[in-house]
Amino acid sequence: MSQIKCEDYGARHLNNAKVEWLIEHGKIRQNVYFRGAIGDRYTIYVATKRNKNVVDFHTVHNSYDYGTTQGTHIATITDYVLRIVSEHVKYWHSSAGYLVKQLMRQGVEPRDPKKEWGIRYCRSAYMMKLWDKTVFTPWIGMKVDLKTGNLVNKPTKESINFYNTAKKTDKDTRRRNRIANKNNAEANQRYLAADGNYALLPIDDIFKLRNTDRRNDILNFHGLEKVISTLETKVEDEDTIDGRFYRLINVNIPDLSTGFEEANWGLYLEMINPSTGESHFEGIANAEEAGRVMGWRNDSIKEATVKAALSWRDGDGIISTGDTWRGESTSDNYVKPIILT
Repeated sequence: MSQIKCEDYGARHLNNAKVEWLIEHGKIRQNVYFRGAIGDRYTIYVATKRNKNVVDFHTVHNSYDYGTTQGTHIATITDYVLRIVSEHVKYWHSSAGYLVKQLMRQGVEPRDPKKEWGIRYCRSAYMMKLWDKTVFTPWIGMKVDLKTGNLVNKPTKESINFYNTAKKTDKDTRRRNRIANKNNAEANQRYLAADGNYALLPIDDIFKLRNTDRRNDILNFHGLEKVISTLETKVEDEDTIDGRFYRLINVNIPDLSTGFEEANWGLYLEMINPSTGESHFEGIANAEEAGRVMGWRNDSIKEATVKAALSWRDGDGIISTGDTWRGESTSDNYVKPIILT
């Protein structure tokens, strides 16, 4: 009896007829392959018949310059039971859930619509849902029956932890989004009702509105000094340089437009105008914390002092290192401006 050709085979168990043909009729070392779906086009999936009952899946990375790199053994199918054996691939994707998703997109899943699976990425992990409502995060060693659609073995503790963490993250994120949407909607209503009379608006609407122009309208009306005066502050340093009095202030800035019920500290350099007594504020980078660079641009502030802040503002930290890619602003490398006459 002649062998049934791959292109003539009609699948009964899987959505991928090629893979099912290989399982049923392929000879040892025969293979079928297919390119990844949209978003995964640089991956080639190769299924190879190892012996009568086992098919191996490997990935090959097909780069944009048409070169290929050696692939990874990612899964096996034994008597229609799919087992994930590795999560490592040759580029940025690396998770069991990602590989299961891509195999499913290629039809390596039950053909029976009543046994269909679902998978999605939720915040921090993949969540897979079987036809019987079983939900879990795929893991290395996971076994699923391609005919019945059932999970063959139990999730590991690590998989359970990933799943529970993702659920909690999703729940917390949804709650924060509800709070943020409520804050933004109410602040927008007040803004429209004020009709340009910003004195009617509470100052903290600045931190609730998502519209930058509307935030700036309120900020420009009240002024940065008044806004900062409503917030928790700490004076980190005071200094008088060339007759000008400076203060370095740490301001606890609330985060209400994103739903995070928290605040972040940010440094502001305050200069007191000797003629008018008015304060002028300038936002600067936060000082390093426990070795963590907090700088903006290519420059970091090593200490929360007025001179270090002025050094950062004037770019003295970069000049001192002679490296445009790295600068470290300190009190010692601050250079007083030269007065030209």
